[in-house]
Amino acid sequence: MLTEATSPRAAPPEPSREERVERRIAERRVALMTLYSRRLPAVYLGYIIIAIVAWRQGLHTWPWVWLAATGAVMVYRVRLGRTIEKKCVEERIAALPKLVFGFTLNGLTTAPIVPLAFTAPDNVTPLLIGIMLTAGCAVGAASVAGSQRAFMGFCSLTFLFQAVGWFWRGETLGIALGIGIVTMYLVLLASVRDHGRNLKELMGLLEDNAQLSESVELERDRAEAASEAKTRFFAAASHDLRQPLHALSINATTLDILAQRGSDALLKEVSRGIGSALRQSSGLLDGLLDISRLDAHSIKANFAPHDIGLLLGAVCDEYAALAAQQGLSLELQLPPEPLWARTDSDQLMRIIGNLVNNAIKFTQRGRITLVGRHGPDGHVLVQVVDTGAGIAADQRERVFEEFYQIGNPSRDRSQGLGLGLAIVRRTAALLRIALRLDSEPGRGTTFELQIEPAPAPAHDVASGATPPARAADGHRLAVLLVDDEAEVLSALCTYLDQLGWSVKGVTNGAQAERALLAGFVPDVMVVDYRLRDETGLDVIDRLRERLPGVPAVIVTGETAPSRFGELSGAAERVLHKPVAGELLARTLQEVVIELDTQPAALAAAAATAP
Repeated sequence: MLTEATSPRAAPPEPSREERVERRIAERRVALMTLYSRRLPAVYLGYIIIAIVAWRQGLHTWPWVWLAATGAVMVYRVRLGRTIEKKCVEERIAALPKLVFGFTLNGLTTAPIVPLAFTAPDNVTPLLIGIMLTAGCAVGAASVAGSQRAFMGFCSLTFLFQAVGWFWRGETLGIALGIGIVTMYLVLLASVRDHGRNLKELMGLLEDNAQLSESVELERDRAEAASEAKTRFFAAASHDLRQPLHALSINATTLDILAQRGSDALLKEVSRGIGSALRQSSGLLDGLLDISRLDAHSIKANFAPHDIGLLLGAVCDEYAALAAQQGLSLELQLPPEPLWARTDSDQLMRIIGNLVNNAIKFTQRGRITLVGRHGPDGHVLVQVVDTGAGIAADQRERVFEEFYQIGNPSRDRSQGLGLGLAIVRRTAALLRIALRLDSEPGRGTTFELQIEPAPAPAHDVASGATPPARAADGHRLAVLLVDDEAEVLSALCTYLDQLGWSVKGVTNGAQAERALLAGFVPDVMVVDYRLRDETGLDVIDRLRERLPGVPAVIVTGETAPSRFGELSGAAERVLHKPVAGELLARTLQEVVIELDTQPAALAAAAATAP
C-alpha cells in the first residue's frame, strides 16, 4: 500500500484558456505599471507646482507636509518598479498586487491636499489645484492598464473630495463644477473598464494565435518527420532491393551475350524477357532514388547556356522507337534559329524524358509532339503535347503526387510507380523552371516548361569526336573488382570475361593489395561501397597509395542522401545497383578514355597558351 509520502504525484493539470489569458493580462499590466513607475519623477514636478500654488494662496505649512508624504510614496513606487523589473516572469506576476497597492497608497496621500485647498476663501485655489490633480488622474487612468481597482484606489478619493468641496461651496459655479467632477470620474472609470475589456480581448487573440502557431509548428514538425521517414524508407528499401537485383542484372547481360552468339530462339526470348523485367525493376528503383535525392537537396544544378533544340532532338531520338512500338508518332517542332537558354542540360533532359515517357504510356493513339519556341516575354518555351485521354480539372494537381496514377487501379508495374511527374515537379523547381499543365478530358494534355533565356555564346567550339573506347577487339581493359558478395563478384567476372577483358576479382582490400603486388595493373577498379570490415572508400585510398591515379568506379546499393557527396568526391563515377552490364562496361570505358585524353588536352592547352 502506498503511503502519502511515497505515492506518485499526479501531474499538475493543464491551465485552461481563461487561466492562460488572465496570465497574459497580468504580464501586460505589470509591464505597463513598471514602465509608468519610471515616469513618476516627472509626475512629481506637478506635485511640487501644486504645493507652490497652495503656499502662495496662504496655505503655509501643510502643503510642504503633503509634498513630503507624496514624495515618500513616489520613492517607494519607483524603487518597487525597478525591483520588480529585475525579477523573473513568475515573480513579476506575483508582485502585481503590490503595484496596485502603490496606486492606492499614492491616492491616499494625494487626496488630502484637496480639503486644504477648499479652506482658501477664494475659488481660484481649489480650481487650480483641482485642474492639476484631475489632469494627473487622467494620465494615471492610462497607466493602470485597465485595472479598475488600481484606478479607483488612485483617483476615487481625490474626485470625491473635489465634488464634495464644490457642492459645499454651492451656488451655480460650485454645483456645475461638482457635477463636472463626478462626470469626469465616471468617464475615466468607463475608459479604464473599456481598456481592460480590450486588453482581455487582445490577450485572448494572442493566446489563440499562440495556440494556432504551436499547432502549425507541431503539424510542420510531423510533416517534416514524415518526409524524413519517407526519405529514409526510400533509401533503405532501394538499397535492400538493389542488392539481389544487381547480380541478376549482370547475369542477365551475360545471358544475353550467350543468347546472341547462339541460335536458340527460345533462349533469346527468355533473355529478352528477363532483360525487360530487369529494366522495369531498375526504373522503379531509380525513381525512388531520384525522389530521395531531390527531397534531400543533394542534387546540384550546373547552369550553363544550352541550345534547347539540340536537347529536344536528343530526347526525340531516344524515345522515337518506344513511341513507334506503341503505334504513336513522335514529332519535333523547332524554329530555324537556335533556342539558347540557361539551364542544366542533364536535368532538363530528364524532365523532358519523363514527360515524353509519361505521354507514351498514357496515349492510346495519335502522336506526341515536342515543341520548342520563344515565348512572348523572351523565355524559351518547351511543350510536350499528346493526344491522350486528358486529365480532369480535379486531378491536375494530384498527378504530381508520389505514387498517384490515373487509370491504373490495378497498379500495373509496366506503367511505373507514379513517380515520374513528382520527379518532374521537383527537378523543375531545382532548375527554377515554371511548369504549367493544360489538359481537358478527351482533348489531350500539354506540359509547358518556361526556361530562362541565355545569350548565344560568342563562338561555338566544335567538339571533337569522342575517342573510341578500348573494346574487346583490340584494346582490352584490365579491371580490378572488389566485392564481398560471391554471387555478384562471380557474375561480374563472368560478364567482363565474356567481353574479352582482363579481370581480377577479390573480396576485400587486403586481397586487392596482394593482387597489385603480384603484378596485376588495372586500368580501372570497380569497388563495392559496403564491404564486411571496411568501406569501398577505404579500399580506394589504400590502392591509390600503391597505384596513384587509377580511376575508380563505386557500385553501391547505398542511396542515403548523406552519402551522395562523399561517394562522388572519392570516385570518378558512382553507379547504383542494379547495374546493367552494358552500362557498367560503357562507364568503365568512359572513365579510362577521360583519363587517357587528359594529358592530350593539357598539352593542347599549353601549346595554345601565349
